[in-house]
Amino acid sequence: MDILAATLRPTPEQPVLIAAPFLSRRTLERLRDRGFAYADLTGNVRLVLAQPGLFIDTTGARENPAPSTRDRKSLKGPKAGRLVRALCDFRPPVGLRELAKRAGIDPGYASRVVDFLDREALITRTTRGPITMVDWQGLLTRWSQEYSPFRRQGAAMYLGARGLPAVIERLKRAKMRYAVSGSWAAAAVAPVAPPRLLLVYVERPEEAEQTLDIRPADAGANVAILTPFDDVVFERTSMKDGVEIAGLSQVAVDLLTSPGRGPNEGEALMQWMQENEDEWRT
Repeated sequence: MDILAATLRPTPEQPVLIAAPFLSRRTLERLRDRGFAYADLTGNVRLVLAQPGLFIDTTGARENPAPSTRDRKSLKGPKAGRLVRALCDFRPPVGLRELAKRAGIDPGYASRVVDFLDREALITRTTRGPITMVDWQGLLTRWSQEYSPFRRQGAAMYLGARGLPAVIERLKRAKMRYAVSGSWAAAAVAPVAPPRLLLVYVERPEEAEQTLDIRPADAGANVAILTPFDDVVFERTSMKDGVEIAGLSQVAVDLLTSPGRGPNEGEALMQWMQENEDEWRT
């Protein structure tokens, strides 16, 4: 996609048409943003002409009606999450086997997910070569459509009666394994608004309840104890003011799927991450 954009300059007077059996939703968005005309066999068509005046924009299938039996179609599951984190946290270029090693997954599985991300135009790679570009903002947004720590009873809501500062002080002295995410973690690196909900990944929720002096709450909760989907939530953390903060890619996706103003805070955090990649990406 980026190669096309660099070599071709479509205009309404001289449109460039991209045709394929099927174009994914992400690919359609990127083609539209870059001014390309497109058409696929499922009915996704967009064509804009200046002379004669013509505008065609139709929607076809959102999913490939004839996928390969080995085609990956989603980012569900712990292994996909590990791969997404690795793609976001480490700068390209990276080969497939090195990527699989970083994510701690099988190279065959990594290959199928990378093929899916390539079709979704979320990465760029050379033919039989390394991945050279990762649209990590788009990748986190895409992951948030299928992953959330609040799904499948992954979050238990609590109230710290003495407020978040008291809970934070207890976290600083805690011996348990944990990683803070959500608004508090985002505010520690890129203050946007005072955090109201503290998200904490822990291995044993019952231990956290006692350690942090919090009580279950149906309303007015200010702490969410999260069940890790995978140990990767405890990897590539950083220490901020004596508190263990989850990797910013994890914090961002958790915010994008959080209730209330969480998604807006996630967008603000990703803007900071884009402007300060050296601060969090290796």
